[in-house]
Amino acid sequence: MKNTITVLLIILTQSVFAQIDKKIIGTTKERKETPVYTCPMHPDVQSDKEGNCPKCGMKLITKTTNAPKGKNQKPDMPSIREKTDADKPEEMDMENHSAISNNIKKAKANLGPIHTLSATEPKTRRYDLYIADTIVNYGGRAKRAIAVNGSIPMPTLTFNQGDTAEIYVHNRLKEETSLHWHGLFLPNRYDGVPNLTQMPIKPGATHLYRFPIVQHGTHWYHSHTGLQEQIGMYGAFIIKKRNEWDIPSIPLILSEWSNMNPNEVNRSLHAATDWFSIQKGTTQSYAEAIKSGHFKTKVANEWKRMNAMDVSDVYYDQFLINGENQHIQPQFKAGDKVRLRIANAGASSYFWLQYAGGKITVVATDGNDVEPVEVDRLIIAVSETYDVVVTIPENKHYEFLITPEDRTKSASLWLGSGEKVTARKMPKLKYFEGMKMMNGMMDMSGNITEMKGMKMQNQIMDMNMVMYPEITGSANPEKESNKTSSDSAINMAAAKPKIVTLNYNMLRDPNKTVLPKGPVRELKFDLTGNMNRYVWTLDNKTVSESDKILIKKGENLRIILYMELQ
Repeated sequence: MKNTITVLLIILTQSVFAQIDKKIIGTTKERKETPVYTCPMHPDVQSDKEGNCPKCGMKLITKTTNAPKGKNQKPDMPSIREKTDADKPEEMDMENHSAISNNIKKAKANLGPIHTLSATEPKTRRYDLYIADTIVNYGGRAKRAIAVNGSIPMPTLTFNQGDTAEIYVHNRLKEETSLHWHGLFLPNRYDGVPNLTQMPIKPGATHLYRFPIVQHGTHWYHSHTGLQEQIGMYGAFIIKKRNEWDIPSIPLILSEWSNMNPNEVNRSLHAATDWFSIQKGTTQSYAEAIKSGHFKTKVANEWKRMNAMDVSDVYYDQFLINGENQHIQPQFKAGDKVRLRIANAGASSYFWLQYAGGKITVVATDGNDVEPVEVDRLIIAVSETYDVVVTIPENKHYEFLITPEDRTKSASLWLGSGEKVTARKMPKLKYFEGMKMMNGMMDMSGNITEMKGMKMQNQIMDMNMVMYPEITGSANPEKESNKTSSDSAINMAAAKPKIVTLNYNMLRDPNKTVLPKGPVRELKFDLTGNMNRYVWTLDNKTVSESDKILIKKGENLRIILYMELQ
C-alpha cells in the first residue's frame, strides 16, 4: 500500500512540475516574442506595432520586454530592456541590408537589359570657350552676368573615356578668371585654382587646359575666381564610357539666381542679418509661435540663445535648370527610358528631386556607377552629381520637379508631350517642430547632447524629418494626438504612404572596392566655426591660419570629419 501511495505521489508531483514548467516556458517564449516599438526622440511613445512616432514622425525602433504583463504592472507601461550598443546596430544593419538588396533586385528587373554602344577610338577633342559680360533678367530685373559662348550655363563639354581634352579659354572680361574641373583626375597644373595651381587668366589673354580623360561619368566645371560662378560661370562636363548605355541622355545643371550682387550676399551673411529669413517668411516670431501653439518652444529657444530654425541661408529670386525655370524636352514617347545627368551648381542650395511619372532609379553618383536603386525622391547637395533613369509611362507631359530645401520656390523639367502630369508640390516646413527638436537636443550651453538609438551618419537619419508635413502630418501633431489614443496616432502615422528617400547607405559599388597596397593613415578634423558670423574653420583655425595638410605619395588616407556645429 505504501509503495502504491508513493508512486501516486511521484506521478502527481511530476505532473504539477510539468505544468509549472510549461507555464514558465510559455511565459519566457511570450516574453521573447513580444516586441515593443518606441521613438528614439520620445521614449514615452511606445507601441506593439511598427510605425512612425506621432510626435516627430521618426521610425519607431524595436525594444524587447524582459517581463510579462502582470497584475501589478500597467499594461501601457511594459518593463523595457534597451538593446545594447553591441547588438542593436548589427540587427538594424541586417534589416537595412536586406531591404536595400531587394530594392536593387527590383530596380535591375525594372530597368531590364540595356544595350551598349560600341567603343570609339580615343582622340583629341578641342573646345574654344569665350568668356564675356552679358545682361540677364532671371529675377524680374536686368542684371549683369557672365556668359560663355553667349550662354548660361556654360556649354556642355562632352568627351569619351580615353580622349585628350584640349580646351582654349579666351578671357574677354575686364577682370581675371579661371576654370576648375570639378571631380576630374588630371595633372595638378590644370586643376584651375588661381595663384595655387596656375596663374589667373588675365583680361584679353588665352589659356590652354590640356589633359587626358582617364575616367567617366557626370561632372561639372566652374570658375574658381571670386564669385563668378554665382553669376553664370558653371557648366556640365560629361565623360562617356567606352561602352556607353544606348539610351537618351540629358545633362541638367541646377542653379539659383539672386538679384543681389554676390558680394552683397556675402556681406549680409557675415553681418548676420535677418533679411533673407524675412524674405523667406522663416523668422518664427512670437506671434507665429502663439498662433501655432508653440509659445513654450519659442521661449525655450530664446532662453538657450539659439537662432530661429532654417535649412538654407540665402533667399533666391529664381531657380534654374539649364538656365531656365521651365525646361521642356517634348521628344519622348510612352515607354521611353531617359537618363538624366544632374549636377548641382548652386552656390548654397540643396535640391529635392521628384518625378511625376513614377520611381526614380539612381544609377551613378559623382561620376561613379552604383547598383541601381529605386526611390521616390532624393536630395542633391551642392556640387554633387547624380545619374538617374526615369520612364515615360504614357504619351503625356511629365514633370521632374526641382525644389530647394527651404521649399520657397521650384523649377521644372518637362518630359514628353500631351496632357500635363504634375509632381506633388512640397508643403511648407514645420519650423517650430524643428525648433522643439533642437531644444531637446541642446543643453543650456548650446552643446548637442548625445541621444541613444540615433544613427546620424550616411544620411540614414534626416534630422529635418520632423519638419516634413508629408512624413509627419499636419503642423499641429500634438493636438491631433491628444484627440486620439497613442496607439491610434501611431497607426495613423504608419498608414501614411511610405516615401522612399535616398540616403548614402543605399549607394553600393557594383564592384568590390580594394585599396591599393600602402600605409594607412587617419586624419581627423573638427568642423568648427561661427554660424552667426558665417565663419568656418577646421579645428578652430581658418584656412589662412592653418598649415598645409601634408600627405605622402602612396598613402591610403582615412579622413574623419566631426561636425561640432548645430
